[in-house]
Amino acid sequence: MKIAFNTMMKNEEVLLESILPIWKKYPVDVFIFYDDNSTDSSISVIEKHLESGRYIIVNDNLPKFNEGYHRQKMIDVSRDNDVDVVFSLDCDELLTSTIVNDFDNFLKIYESTDLLLYWYNSVNGSISKYRNDSQYTNNFRSFVLPLKHTSGLDTTQWKYHTPRTPHVNLPKRTTKEYGVIHLQSINTRFYVIKQLWYKHHELVNYDHSVSFVNNRYDPVVNQLNFNETEIDPRMVDGISFDPTVYDGLEKSKGYHKFIMDNYNEELVTFGKEYLTWKTT
Repeated sequence: MKIAFNTMMKNEEVLLESILPIWKKYPVDVFIFYDDNSTDSSISVIEKHLESGRYIIVNDNLPKFNEGYHRQKMIDVSRDNDVDVVFSLDCDELLTSTIVNDFDNFLKIYESTDLLLYWYNSVNGSISKYRNDSQYTNNFRSFVLPLKHTSGLDTTQWKYHTPRTPHVNLPKRTTKEYGVIHLQSINTRFYVIKQLWYKHHELVNYDHSVSFVNNRYDPVVNQLNFNETEIDPRMVDGISFDPTVYDGLEKSKGYHKFIMDNYNEELVTFGKEYLTWKTT
């Protein structure tokens, strides 16, 4: 059975330097990246950490971001390379140790079941704590695609936060025994700045109204009331991650600068105190 990771990226060198040393230990045959016209050293970082033949970098040089197209392209490339199972992970995500330590048995589940995994969102500087507020209590998602049972994505859905995975034609079941660790909110300041960047980006580039944008993001952010919960230690056994990595990522992404250049007071409905931090 051939296994692939499918990952979108754009200017992720800072994060990849910390993530790839973990990923490369996974029993994954090939890492397929869709590069959305990165201008940093993301590709060089991949070449540094992954041996030749274990990665494929795709870039169709589209004039603007198109999430549906990017994700479907990686599925197509996976099929072209005779991949059997795809893991659809972003650059800020890790597999729980329960998956890595039980990999073969985990994969067997997908012969007959579309197992939806719990999305453990790390918070407050610790990979051992996760969000468990009302927005995240039943946070089960599709991350694994057994390709012989998988359909296609709607490539006309081009904006941020379009569906990550297509339909899998198998009976569905949820679990917290296996999961994906999402690191974005492990650094609270970064999380706030990125969410405020999303809001300003949508106002400026998608021509969405202030009320639409606020209604889209504010319930999820939940005024940073994360209801922090201790994770089962088996999930993170042997995993460590430095949350200060995100300080460098925010600077390289320019999120804070974009917000201040396009500042709209009505969009800043949470975390205003973090905007006093100045990038250099």
